[in-house]
Amino acid sequence: MKRYLIALTVGLFSLGSCTKQEACSDKMRRFVFVSTNSSKHIHLNDMSKDKRTLDLLLENGLVNVGTYTKDTVNLVVLDTEPNLDFNKCKEVVNSLSDKTPELRSLARILNGEYQLIDRIYKMEQNEIYLPSQGQLISKPSRDYQRTVMTLEINNDPDLLKEYAAVHALGKAWPEITENMKTVGIKDMEIYMVGYRAFLLMDTKPDFDMKTDGEKWGKLPREKEWQTYVAKFQKTDPESKAVERWKVMH
Repeated sequence: MKRYLIALTVGLFSLGSCTKQEACSDKMRRFVFVSTNSSKHIHLNDMSKDKRTLDLLLENGLVNVGTYTKDTVNLVVLDTEPNLDFNKCKEVVNSLSDKTPELRSLARILNGEYQLIDRIYKMEQNEIYLPSQGQLISKPSRDYQRTVMTLEINNDPDLLKEYAAVHALGKAWPEITENMKTVGIKDMEIYMVGYRAFLLMDTKPDFDMKTDGEKWGKLPREKEWQTYVAKFQKTDPESKAVERWKVMH
């Protein structure tokens, strides 16, 4: 995993909390892109090396950028201030990249070399947004840990539709949401492209997948839920949830 715009290290780093154009907000927009071809992966290293570039991004409404890789798959998560939809974000980055070579890799991602993908699940979701609108979410506190994971869905169009349906707005089992809170999960999203799912999970800083995962699996209706969703997942149905999802780095 590499997260850019302030430093290259484990953890999510923010450019800042406000744009110059508007007052601070507790909301931001999220755009998620993917490439499943390792030969076309785009690296954003140059962006992180120049404070002038980072300041320029902040001044124009970009908040966070994270890249996550597993095997041939590369995921890019871009967070912006809430006034930017995808077209406006692309316009801003394209304009800046004309004079700032360090931003040309990000411009390539926004201009179609990566696919902008849809979200099928959000913990305690209240509204639905198109990928081009950007998912309107709360800015996380600085005191958290992020884990990004991926798994494959069985290659069956009916199962794929059902998987999306059971994660849709208002469909989450209340016990499952409460279980997540109990083990220290602050937010969770699932994005999809084809038959591949991506899970973005923000947790308490000391969340441990092994110990907290064991506790998680014993909470009310959790085993029932995991047995149910196992039919969708291209994994051993007897495996634990934390074994099915593969961590992206």
